[in-house]
Amino acid sequence: MGSNSVADMIQASSKVHFSGFHVNGHVNGLEQKAVSKETISASGEIQRQPFVIGVAGGAASGKTTVCDMIIQQLHDQRLVLINQDSFYHSLTEEELARVHEYNFDHPDAFDTDHLLSCMEKLRQGEAVDIPKYDCKIYKSSVFRRVNPTDVIILEGILLFHDPRVRRLMNMKIFVCTDSDVRLERRIRRDTVENGRDIGTVLDQYSKFVKPAFDDFILPTKKYADIIIPRGGNNHVAVDLIVQHICTKLGQHDLCKIYPNLYVIHSTFQIRGMHTLIRDAQTTKHDFVFYSDRLIRLVVEHGLGHLPFTEKQVITPTGCVYSGVDFCKRLCGVSVIRSGESMENALRACCKGIKIGKILIHREGDNGQQLIYEKLPNDISERHVLLLDPILGTGNSAVEAINLLISKGVPEGNIVFLNLISAPQGVHVVCEKFPRIKIVTSEIDNGLNEEFRVIPGMGELWMHSPSYPLQAYNCYPNYQMNHLELCWFSHLNAFKFLGTVLTKSLLQLQKATMSAFVGKYADELIKTAKYIATPGKGILAADESTGTIGKRFSSINVENIESNRQALRELLFTSPGALPCLSGVILFEETLYQKTSDGKPFVEFLQENGVIPGIKVDKGVVDLAGTNGETTTQGLDSLGARCQEYYKAGARFAKWRAVLKIGATEPSELSIQENAKGLARYAIICQENGLVPIVEPEVLTDGSHDIKKCAAVTETVLSAVYKALNDHHVLLEGTLLKPNMVTPGSDSAKVAPEVIAEYTVNALRRTVPPAVPGIVFLSGGQSEEEATQNLNAMNKLDLLKPWTLTFSFGRALQQSTLKAWGGKKENVAKAQATFLVRCKANSDATLGKYIAGASGDSAASESLFVKGYSY
Repeated sequence: MGSNSVADMIQASSKVHFSGFHVNGHVNGLEQKAVSKETISASGEIQRQPFVIGVAGGAASGKTTVCDMIIQQLHDQRLVLINQDSFYHSLTEEELARVHEYNFDHPDAFDTDHLLSCMEKLRQGEAVDIPKYDCKIYKSSVFRRVNPTDVIILEGILLFHDPRVRRLMNMKIFVCTDSDVRLERRIRRDTVENGRDIGTVLDQYSKFVKPAFDDFILPTKKYADIIIPRGGNNHVAVDLIVQHICTKLGQHDLCKIYPNLYVIHSTFQIRGMHTLIRDAQTTKHDFVFYSDRLIRLVVEHGLGHLPFTEKQVITPTGCVYSGVDFCKRLCGVSVIRSGESMENALRACCKGIKIGKILIHREGDNGQQLIYEKLPNDISERHVLLLDPILGTGNSAVEAINLLISKGVPEGNIVFLNLISAPQGVHVVCEKFPRIKIVTSEIDNGLNEEFRVIPGMGELWMHSPSYPLQAYNCYPNYQMNHLELCWFSHLNAFKFLGTVLTKSLLQLQKATMSAFVGKYADELIKTAKYIATPGKGILAADESTGTIGKRFSSINVENIESNRQALRELLFTSPGALPCLSGVILFEETLYQKTSDGKPFVEFLQENGVIPGIKVDKGVVDLAGTNGETTTQGLDSLGARCQEYYKAGARFAKWRAVLKIGATEPSELSIQENAKGLARYAIICQENGLVPIVEPEVLTDGSHDIKKCAAVTETVLSAVYKALNDHHVLLEGTLLKPNMVTPGSDSAKVAPEVIAEYTVNALRRTVPPAVPGIVFLSGGQSEEEATQNLNAMNKLDLLKPWTLTFSFGRALQQSTLKAWGGKKENVAKAQATFLVRCKANSDATLGKYIAGASGDSAASESLFVKGYSY
């Protein structure tokens, strides 16, 4: 933005300008010499005052240009510019009659008392009316409302003349420009912009302007903190001034008292994220997402306070790069109320970091009691990142730090990370432990009578009051995270929480395992892990006879066994395709079929490193008592069938449950029935040596948006894993085949990155890390869409404890089917097409796929069929 455009926004008469929203609501901008502990109220709250910058200098020296340049560079600050010209006295009738003899450059021409009154109100947080001086009638006829702000720039020729005004300023700038240059500018401004006669301008300059400069303005230069030669042309000086202002604005006043306290530099993004997580109307999904982002920033900032060593490396180009080596002896310690919510961010930043835990029972502002601690044996030799998102009274933090010190950790080796802090807690910790470092993203006002941080994050647990309990009940070894424990503390139910956590920790200590461990356990884990190998995926070639008949009809091919065998052989023998696959799901007919050379398909796949699987469900039937919802059948004699499939060479199985989104769907009955069916199927498979692929598909039919799909998917997956746990399913020996989280088929499409974000976050909240891999179904997406969405998920910068890969049917076969057309002469062409899709999805599992790389228009054709009957 150039200075001219800024000038357009700042009316010359009033000189008032607003810009943006302040990045740190707790900055008062006082210079360090003006800050002492006496500025802190009894409640621990610091009085906030604006950072005042005074810009003085002769007329036409470039003051306004300097102010405009500062405003441009402070674009993300809440700022106001007030011109001293707004406070000229209105002229009396007698003065108006002799206006050409009136000296507007004399100190008496300004209503300084009014200026001081306005500034005092702004400093006290009150809105004021700034007069708008009309240079044509020489009166203040209207006013403009200015709200309290964090940065005030005062600009005027005689700002430094009155000592009362000078005392208001935190920074005083004098713009110094050669007198001839100032005269040239004044002539051009008054003749061109104000329409005055050049003779009048020169007369006024010699009679009033120059004498006033020599007598009143130039002598005030000695009060300036900074003198800028050449005015607005001195970009270096302005840049240095802005850097200094940013440094001052970036400091909370507590940081000036305690040098071991660090508040991360705030921006619109950070302030906006704080707004979201503090809003009582924010959804659980958004709360978790944005709190995770903020926690990651705090962790990154905290890591910057660790020691490093210089290191030189050789780059791939053979050059020497001089850099640094990270601190090696490092560990994290989470304070179990909500500290575990910060662990994922720490693990994402520090690969393989050790993390200890401390559980402290707290009731009110006292009664601290250490309940549990599990710390690395060599913690005394490590730097420690202590994790607790909320620093309130500071008593729990003191207890935790005392424990670390008692274990031999030097005080200076502890960095305490939290999301929000109360001044009381900061005082307690910093005064008791002056050598530890505290890193926080924002300091709140204080504590209320219940010792809660205010404004804090409110009662956000109300979005899902039973969510942590559900997680605990359905998965006893579940590690509560994402500030769920913080929500409990807001309920004043911490005593109950301590009991729950203690029980869970004792269970972990005893190494109990809820899952069924049979004779196939090791084989199941090995098979599931292999199928989830990054860079590989599953070909779903398990179409029933009826389903494949629909595929064949689209290419005018008769649905007979020989044609079905020919298609399977085309796929399985495609040169170069099988290295992209770890498994193939077969239909019962295909399990026993052979290649044209007489080799069983199962043997052929095994010899090429691909594990055969089998579809074991018998399709869906209507679920009585629902509005057209379904349940899956096939549990009868499933155990016996699994035994036969295992003998035939199958090592994993698939079972699909189908749920739909509607005004009242999916119903609780549908969710629970399908979850229990999947769980029963899974445990039967594991008892007979087959890895169960659990497939709860939420259909895309409908006009719902992506948020609705995410909410339903999370609800369904939560019920599924509750049921799996109830049935003692060994999660390490399973795979999940879910839908991607997308808008409904009748809604507008969204970018792959949006789908990736919603899908991965839904999985992070519901799927335990014990599951080795997630193999997505395509759900009617085009081949290209499915690949791009999978690729975006694997590129997403979020912790994903499972492999994200594919189990595609139509999204791998559709363009191949068209290329084949049932004709032998097209086999080579069809196999080449199949290879392209296999490689594309293989790359997508690694986040390396380039959109549209196949160049095949058929790959972009939608495969969605509305109201498809399974």
